[in-house]
Amino acid sequence: MAANPTVSAVLFDLDGTLLDTAPDLVFAANAALAEADIPPRSVDELKPCISGGATVMLRCAFNGDYEPALFGRVLQRMLELYHAHVADRTRFFDGTESVLGELERRGIPWGIVTNKMSRFTDPLLKKLNLADRAGCVISGDTTAEKKPHPLPLLEASRRLSLTPEQCVYVGDAPGDVEAGRRAGMTTLTALYGYIAAEHAPHDWGADGLLATPRDLLPWLDGALS
Repeated sequence: MAANPTVSAVLFDLDGTLLDTAPDLVFAANAALAEADIPPRSVDELKPCISGGATVMLRCAFNGDYEPALFGRVLQRMLELYHAHVADRTRFFDGTESVLGELERRGIPWGIVTNKMSRFTDPLLKKLNLADRAGCVISGDTTAEKKPHPLPLLEASRRLSLTPEQCVYVGDAPGDVEAGRRAGMTTLTALYGYIAAEHAPHDWGADGLLATPRDLLPWLDGALS
């Protein structure tokens, strides 16, 4: 079956959508906390905070109770440790790698739009052999604005020589849906991503929901609404 004719490219958020980066992020956070004699946090505790970035994630680890100078030192150490171990434990979500292969087989370009800074994004993608496969990579410092502003997504479609309406954006946070909608793109929510139990992704306003990465292909074929 041919791909949905209104979609010519697929753009993915990175953390919690394309890649399961939580193990390396949580390792870095807990290693930095341990150096400051602060108790560690579990992966499940910190996963829902990852979409907000390192600062939000560490605030979750501190549970809102911290002295600013200490927080700043721990945050800097966390970022240093993450940079040194950016791809030690990170893996594709189950099915994602085959989905990318099928998109490439169909001649559908795909790209990445993330708020992760390029100093982390670039080595991560290189180590996972994705840098040369992605049609575009937009990091948190590529454009003057970050998601939920639409500018990163607009830049991605420009680099693919497509209109925003020809792209679908897949993400696991309300800011992803907001950015995609403001850019004029179709949006899909990755329910398998880093979403807290108390969140309500069905209310975010996405055009579709993906229970697993593999659900993207039947959606493209018009089998999912």
